[in-house]
Amino acid sequence: MISYSYRIIIIFITFFFSIFLKVLFAQEDINNIDPSPQNIVPEILEIETNNNIVNSNTLNTVKVSDLPKSNPSWIGNLSLDDGGLGWDMWKNTDLSFVKLLLDELPVNAPSPAMRNLAKRLLISEAYQPKKKEEKGLRAISPTGKPIEVMDSDATFLPIRFAKLASLGAKDELLALSKRVPIEDMVGEMAKAAIYARLLSGETDKVCGEVVGFAKRTNETYWRKALIVCQLIKGDRDAALLSLELLLAELRSEDKFSELIYALADESNKIKFDEESIYFKILIAVLPGKQLDKHRLNLEPSGLSVVAQNIDLPWDIRMLAAEKAVLAGSLSSIYLAELASQYNFKEEIFSRAASESNSMEGFKARTLLLQAAARNTSLIERARFLRLLLDRADKDLIFKVYAEVSMPILLTVKPRSDLMWFASSAARSAIAGGNYTLASDWLSVLGKTIDLDYESSGSLLRLLPLIAISGESLPSPFNQIQATDVWSGLSDNFTRIDKEKRASRLLVLLSAMGIEPKPGAWKDIISPQNLYVNEKIPSTALRYQLHDAAKNKRIAEVVSISLIMLGSEGPSKSGLVSLNAVIRALREVGLESDAREIAIEAAILYVD
Repeated sequence: MISYSYRIIIIFITFFFSIFLKVLFAQEDINNIDPSPQNIVPEILEIETNNNIVNSNTLNTVKVSDLPKSNPSWIGNLSLDDGGLGWDMWKNTDLSFVKLLLDELPVNAPSPAMRNLAKRLLISEAYQPKKKEEKGLRAISPTGKPIEVMDSDATFLPIRFAKLASLGAKDELLALSKRVPIEDMVGEMAKAAIYARLLSGETDKVCGEVVGFAKRTNETYWRKALIVCQLIKGDRDAALLSLELLLAELRSEDKFSELIYALADESNKIKFDEESIYFKILIAVLPGKQLDKHRLNLEPSGLSVVAQNIDLPWDIRMLAAEKAVLAGSLSSIYLAELASQYNFKEEIFSRAASESNSMEGFKARTLLLQAAARNTSLIERARFLRLLLDRADKDLIFKVYAEVSMPILLTVKPRSDLMWFASSAARSAIAGGNYTLASDWLSVLGKTIDLDYESSGSLLRLLPLIAISGESLPSPFNQIQATDVWSGLSDNFTRIDKEKRASRLLVLLSAMGIEPKPGAWKDIISPQNLYVNEKIPSTALRYQLHDAAKNKRIAEVVSISLIMLGSEGPSKSGLVSLNAVIRALREVGLESDAREIAIEAAILYVD
């Protein structure tokens, strides 16, 4: 009996001891659990990830490529798929050099191609540029303690806002400002955004925001912005009162007060500070004949605002619109609509060709454009279009009216009895970007080339432009003939003029990778052109561009290229600049941009 009891006790002890050990081991296992999250999703192969790339503008989709691994800081809203320059566009470009490049970026060049590049540079999403790490001793104070040097703002948003505003890129500016976190849109950042939006013509909404800022703060620049808005709204007395209160606190006058007094009193005696942001904002929107002479010298943004300001005279708006279209800041459709608003007397259209000869340039172009659109005879429509294009060519705005007249040109179908118009039509179609239409007109020229000396000459003159545009040459021509630019030049030009035109076309062909025929350069060498005067960029800038292109520093290449082309654009750029820029853009993969610049540089020299 006793033996049985002992067995029962031993069993119970063994049972409770085993339970105790299990609890103890369980506690140890809990303490050894890995705290890091476990991957419970199967790994995706890289090839599978790439197949899921989608357009970033598509709603309700997720983009799994071209994304940053950390906060990029360089705020942008244009992805690589949508024409951006890529996350690594500033890779290996020093922060301080980026600041210099952005400061010097031209904004008023008469070039849609340059404007397009500049916009994409300013709004592309990208990693921020980094400050170059200097080797050597650390900076120290006199006590020997190291000095912590704070990096400057690497987003450069205020500069980018201002540049976009000057370019007339109002929509892109607003979209970029919305990407800035609301908590960061204060102080200098808010000021830069507001002034940039005012500069781009967004006055109604912005002035409402300015009133709110002015009520909440006593900062001088908000009070100046309020005065500007009061003038824009036509409240002259309120603006002058606000200015007097501001000056009473500042106890001194400055250029801002001089500008406001002059504009409020409609004075024409003061010399304006044309670099002032307030001048640029107000000159574009305020009425007054005494301001007209200043309006046409504004940047592309101001020109667009002037063109769309219905309170200004039609002729000023028309001239501003032509300049704005040339710069790419205004649609050619708007210019066409504006031109249609001018009411000519009905009888003038019966003699439009002769009447246009005695008119001012912009009014003559308007008359010829309306005459071409109104005429129901195919031959007469073509005749007025040619007169319009010839007039625009003479006034150095051929590309503007090539775009404006494109809807009319599309109604004139190529045919053999319009041979006299074919060359102008083809050149206009190329300038307007319609290469299919250009090819149709070139085919008409090609069919009669053996019979018609004039047609032959017209086609030969167009061949270099066709080659530069990247389009197929019409049969039976080949690349050697396209690079024989000397043969295609009109005998109406002097020897010196022919040498300049031929040199330009050969440089552009070579830069686009189309080597001239053997001896092409020799044909244009004469004692008169052994040395030429040309404005060229500094040696340092040219070598820096070459190095940036070689090492694929894309944003640096774009910035330096735009600076080298300058405010006069490709049509007036020197050959050294054009050659370097086009080759550099092609080397970093921006082939289409290089081609657009080459076409702009060539179009006025192919006639």
